[in-house]
Amino acid sequence: MALYDDFAWFYNRYWNEEFHGLAFPILERIWLPRLPHKARVLDVCCGTGYLAGLLTARGMKVTGIDASEAMIAHARENVPAAEFQVAGAADFQVLGRFHGAVCTFDSLNHLLEVEELEACFRRVAKALKPGAPFAFDILLEAAYKTNWADAFSIVRDDHVLALSGSGFDRRTHLAHCRITMFRLIEGEWKRSDVDVRERCYTTPEIDTALEKAGFVDTTFYDARDLGMRGQLGQGRTFVVTTKK
Repeated sequence: MALYDDFAWFYNRYWNEEFHGLAFPILERIWLPRLPHKARVLDVCCGTGYLAGLLTARGMKVTGIDASEAMIAHARENVPAAEFQVAGAADFQVLGRFHGAVCTFDSLNHLLEVEELEACFRRVAKALKPGAPFAFDILLEAAYKTNWADAFSIVRDDHVLALSGSGFDRRTHLAHCRITMFRLIEGEWKRSDVDVRERCYTTPEIDTALEKAGFVDTTFYDARDLGMRGQLGQGRTFVVTTKK
C-alpha cells in the first residue's frame, strides 16, 4: 500500500469529496444512528482523512489508520483534531476500545487474500467494544464487469493523470489497472506509476470472514437501493455488522 504514496496528492484533490458526498448520507442512515454521542470511532484505511473530517465535525473522536505515509500526512493536515497512524489494515494495533468502526471506498478490495481480509476483521473486532457496529463498503463482481478499468485521464497545466486497466480476471477474481501520473514540481516534471490490484470477494466469503472474527447480525445493502447512482453504485455493497 506504500505504493499509493505517489497517488496521495491526486486522491486528496479529486476523489474524496465525490465519493463521500454519496456515501456519507448512506452511513447516516445505516450506521451513525447506532453510535453514542461523541463516540470514539476507528476509520480503517482512512486515506487523506475526508471521512474523518466529517465525523469529527459531528463531535466524534476519530482515529484513522492507513498504510500510506503520504495519505496519512495529508490526513493530519486536513483534520488536525483527529489522530492518525501509518499501519496496514491486516496488522494494525490501536489502544483502547472504540464505539464503532468504518472503512469506505472499497478499500477492503485491496486486500488480495481471504486470509488478509479475515486478519483485518479480527483486528477491527479486537478494537471494538462489545455490541459496537462496523460499517464498510466493498465491490462485488458486478462492479468489475462494468467500465471499472476503462481509460480515464485528468490533464491540467501542472499535473496529468492517466488510468488504464486490463480489467477483471474471473479465474483469479483479481482486477488490475495502472495509474500514470505527472506533476510539475519546482519547474521539473516528475513521473510516477502505480499498479492497482483489487480482489473481488463473494458475499459468502465476506460473511464467513466476519463470523470467524466474532461479528454477528450482518446486513448487506445494495448501494443503488440506498441511492448511490452511476458507476460508483454499480456492484457496490454496504455492510453493517456488530461485534459480538
